[in-house]
Amino acid sequence: MSRARSLRSPYALRRRLVAVMAILVPCLTSALAVAQEAVVSAEVPTVVGTARERAIERETVARVELGYRGSFVTNAGYNPFSSNDYLPQFSLLVSRTVYVAHPFAFATGLAWDYAGGGDFARGSPSALTLGRVTVPLEGRLHFGDWGYAFARVSPGVAFVRAEIDDPSAPAPLAKERWLFATDVSAGYAFPLLPRRAASTRTARAWLQADGGYGWVANERLDLTPGGGASGVDLGTLALNGAFFRIAVAASY
Repeated sequence: MSRARSLRSPYALRRRLVAVMAILVPCLTSALAVAQEAVVSAEVPTVVGTARERAIERETVARVELGYRGSFVTNAGYNPFSSNDYLPQFSLLVSRTVYVAHPFAFATGLAWDYAGGGDFARGSPSALTLGRVTVPLEGRLHFGDWGYAFARVSPGVAFVRAEIDDPSAPAPLAKERWLFATDVSAGYAFPLLPRRAASTRTARAWLQADGGYGWVANERLDLTPGGGASGVDLGTLALNGAFFRIAVAASY
């Protein structure tokens, strides 16, 4: 009877509650810690993955491209300067990313394409020089570590000089003009080194290719030696046609 009273006494009850709490508190603390770790581990891959996907887009803010461009010109006015309707060109482009909204980006810059060659026209050596300066407006769709697809519209101007070295003329027959020009193309850029995204901006090498169509305003080839002397009329030159371009690039 005395033992039963002692068990029901406030002191005995308090001792039992303290003992129960001493067991339950560590268990609850451990359970909460495990649950918190599970939540953090579930969230971290998404955050890290997003950061990795966006890293290359943030890195590619300044870019230099150096490449080869080949154009297919079927206009008859180009025949005096080529025997195969093909116009090889050197291509240089400098650009900068100005807007990023994952996975899209937009860049603009300045491009220069140069071609110089010739053939024979009317039995005399001929030469054609083309210098194209354009402003590429480029939209990009990024695919994480696999690079990005892009589309470009590049309005600008072209300097065209045509010349025939006719021995019967007092001076070479020539004409030069600045003409409106523009390109439309689409392609893909693949990162070479390093392949993986970095936590900070880093220098990166790229391999890329694109293809499209280029326009240059038509020009009448009425070549003269200058000084008011008469010359020859070779018809209309239209340096329009499909083209491809292969380039290596460096970005930072």
